[in-house]
Amino acid sequence: MPERRRAGLWVTGVLAFTAAGAGLFFVSSARRRPHEAARGTAAVSAVADDGSSREALNQGLRGGDLKALGILQQRVADANNAPRNALSEAEGGQWLETLNSLRAGFLSFNPAGRATSAIIAASVLEKFSAEPAPPQWIEALTPLHDIYTASLSDAEGFVRFTALNEIRRFWVWMPGRSLTPVEEQSLADWKEGLHRPVLRCLASDDGRTRIAAINTLGYLPVDAAAAPAVAYLDDPATDVRRQVLLSFAGRPGVLNEDMLLKRLHDTDEAIREAAKTTLKVRGLSDELISLGGLMTSPKADQRASVIALVKDRNDIDPIVWLLQLSHDADESVRIHAVEALGAQKSQTVSVKRRIVEMARTDRSQQVRDAATKLMPSPEETTASLPPLPGSSMLNPKAN
Repeated sequence: MPERRRAGLWVTGVLAFTAAGAGLFFVSSARRRPHEAARGTAAVSAVADDGSSREALNQGLRGGDLKALGILQQRVADANNAPRNALSEAEGGQWLETLNSLRAGFLSFNPAGRATSAIIAASVLEKFSAEPAPPQWIEALTPLHDIYTASLSDAEGFVRFTALNEIRRFWVWMPGRSLTPVEEQSLADWKEGLHRPVLRCLASDDGRTRIAAINTLGYLPVDAAAAPAVAYLDDPATDVRRQVLLSFAGRPGVLNEDMLLKRLHDTDEAIREAAKTTLKVRGLSDELISLGGLMTSPKADQRASVIALVKDRNDIDPIVWLLQLSHDADESVRIHAVEALGAQKSQTVSVKRRIVEMARTDRSQQVRDAATKLMPSPEETTASLPPLPGSSMLNPKAN
């Protein structure tokens, strides 16, 4: 059952996905530069010309012939502009042979040729999405995996960028036929196999590669799998941080309000405005955004100022705000927060437990002293509070 559930998330679960806000911030010529492949320094083909057969082109591709690659690219482009028809089994077999030839010659091409190969490979896969797809569609997955994993580890940033731009379409790709359980699992495994090298691209030294990886993950409908991209909200490169906002503004399950509030203090004005606009779209009022901005301020005195602004309010739950501030990195903020918690008229279990926890475990002696003064009575503690982690009450001795 867990394996079938995993396949469902990667395959059938994509049908309800909408990539709201997804897009590529970095404007690139990724779809234009690969045409340079046909103008490289590799030897001119002795067999490839505009009238060459598919077999002759495949032979040239296996030998790393850029002229054969350029002719194939033009034929694929012409086919893409024509009405899409379902492939016969014979046609499917021919395209599979072309994919395998691309894979065989991939490392022999120059960078523009390798980028072109990635674009052509994606176009070939699309041919298997027309219904009814031939049964050998699944054989396309292996050469595609090899081409794209090689592209994502390429030393040339432009090749990585181009491959990432193509992969974003694969997350929701399905063949034009019903899948057996084995085929569904194979397709899910293939997508997961591409997900891992995409994640590695997030750590690239090249900013454009990081941007493209974030954009690609923004199209991935599985929140848990896309979530690593939002860590780059703290990236030193402004364009990378902008891409995170652009790709995930419409996905609160990945980019939550706390993350957006912290961006209100970003060094880039456009990011600050984008974060504020996104929070408004999600229903936060200007006042709540202002309070949230204070609570996430890098300045301790501004974070502490929130306590006086929320502790006596009835329109919002001050407990939520005070509990969060009781975990602040600055001890003065925690002292003010625990004092405000102790002054609350309605002492909930969560408030009492947090006061006890701070009195026993806070790293600051001053905070522990302040919390100790507000500790519930022993009777009240025994009656209403669950044991703290590590308590002997969690490990009762046998009689």
